[in-house]
Amino acid sequence: MALDIGSVRIGVSVSDGLGMLAHPLTTLKMGKKDTLPIGEIQSLIREKNVRRLIVGMPYTMKGTDSVQTAKIKEYVLELEKALTIPVETIDERLTTKMATEQLRAVGKKGSKNRNIIDQVAAVNILQLYLDKEKINRRVP
Repeated sequence: MALDIGSVRIGVSVSDGLGMLAHPLTTLKMGKKDTLPIGEIQSLIREKNVRRLIVGMPYTMKGTDSVQTAKIKEYVLELEKALTIPVETIDERLTTKMATEQLRAVGKKGSKNRNIIDQVAAVNILQLYLDKEKINRRVP
């Protein structure tokens, strides 16, 4: 399962049973005072029998940390404490832009489909991770 954590919403995606394709799942709302909805995340993990959580890390275009990167690192620590499965991060640069372009290509406007954009960004994050894992399994 992957999370695209934003300041208002969290896009969530899951992979198929073979770990080959990512699919949108839902969009969660951030709690008051920028808190993660840990209970909802735990419920989704149980419901979907998730074995690993991937969190998109929003580095700058230069690959450095930003204010948002620092927040996500804090959330990752919180998730690691609350969950019994591994939590990993992956560079998520341009995944939201990709999601916006993907929706535009099918005639959907980003401003009216923020929940969908967040889910598609989470799909992009998870698919990047799955593809990277496939490559790593092939290399001796």
